[in-house]
Order: sequence, then C-alpha cells, then structure tokens
Amino acid sequence: MDLRLFGRVLWRFRLLVAIGFILAVGLAILSVVKVTPQGLAYRDSQLWSADMQLAVTQSGCPICRLYATQSSTTPGEPGRPIEPKAPIVDPVRFATLALYYANLMTTDPVLRLAGRKDGVTGKLIATARRDDQSGTLLPYIDVTSISTSAVGATKYAERSADALNAYIRAQQRTNHVPVSDRAIVATVVHPRGANVYRPRPKTIPLVVFFAVMFATLGLAFVLENARPQIREEDPERKPDIRQTSARRTA
Repeated sequence: MDLRLFGRVLWRFRLLVAIGFILAVGLAILSVVKVTPQGLAYRDSQLWSADMQLAVTQSGCPICRLYATQSSTTPGEPGRPIEPKAPIVDPVRFATLALYYANLMTTDPVLRLAGRKDGVTGKLIATARRDDQSGTLLPYIDVTSISTSAVGATKYAERSADALNAYIRAQQRTNHVPVSDRAIVATVVHPRGANVYRPRPKTIPLVVFFAVMFATLGLAFVLENARPQIREEDPERKPDIRQTSARRTA
C-alpha cells in the first residue's frame, strides 16, 4: 500500500472523511442508546443474576434424628415413651421431591404467584443439586434469578421461593395433607448481592463504526479514481512530451 498516496487522497477529501467520521461515531452511539422523552436510554439492558439455595425437608428436623419416627414422652413422666407422632421421611424421598420442585418452580402457576405489578420481572434457572463426586441427588435446589437490575434479581429470587412455598401449601390444604406429613421448602442460602450475568454488547457499535468508515474511505477512493490529479511530488509522474521536444530543438 502506498501510504503517501493514501494520505493525499484523505487530505484531498478531508471534508468527506470528517463527515463520515462524525456519522460513524453518531451511528455507533445510537446503536447503543436511544432517545426517549426522558432522555437517553440504553437499547439493551445489562442482565444481573442472584443465587440462592433451597432445601426440601419436613418439620421436626429429620436430619437431627437417627430413627425414622418422631417420638416423645408424656409430660410429667420423663422417660416413658408414647406412640410415634409422625413418620420421618427417607432422605431419598426429599431428594426426589427436590428434583420435582426444581421443575415446578418454573411452571406457570408458580410464576404467576411470583409476578407482581411493581415492574420487577426476571427469569429463573432452578436445578436439583447433585454431589460433585458421587453424582447422588441431594435434597437441595440451586436457584439463579436473572433480571435487568441487581436489586431486581435479588427480589425476584426471594419472591420466587415464596411463590413456590405458597403453591405447595395451597396444594397441601386442598388435598387435606396432614400437617405432620407435609413437605417444607426452606431457604438455606439467601441471595448475597448480584453479579453481572450478561454485560451490554460492545461488538455492535464497533461494527457500525468501522462499516461507516470503510464506506467513507471507499467513496473517497472512488471519487479519486473518477477525477485523478497527478501531483508534482508523485514519483510516477510522466514527463511532458512537448517540453522535452522544445529542449531538444533549442
């Protein structure tokens, strides 16, 4: 590439290049933001995520016991056992329920309970947890809430857990499930802030800027080829035949 020729073309069409540069910058900015009655606003939202963890269990602290039943003693008569009050579920049952509740959390009935008219919306990713080494299913649910703001992601995570509990309790009451036999979904890890899940894209403004600049430079060279002007400093300049003949005659 002849850089001297390239520079001369740019200088000759400097007004066109300047207009193209301003247009490229303006279009690149407009690809990121838009003009609204309230001012400038981003076209694409930055997404945030908040994580929490739920545990599937039952009342009576089943993980604190060795036997599969709850038992107690009669008041005033220490040490005298009475009939078991409620069965303790096999932990495998809790893990199976966690898998079911993880899928239930993203269904329409639960999402309707989580939705409110305060503008906080989001998307949920709920997965039943497995042990990293053995792959055994555990009675825990990992929940990721995704929203357009850090506060929104945190709120939507907590709200979704409450919605899942409300739906399960409503089903338990409707089907007359005894209190001692009801599953409980407890929040064991609350959201601790939010992290950037997806930043705003930066490739679109770069593509727009370079596309406009390439078009501008291409137009400048098209105009140069349509109206070429040979400069005196051009080493490729051909000598004037008439001047050469006049010198020889003299």
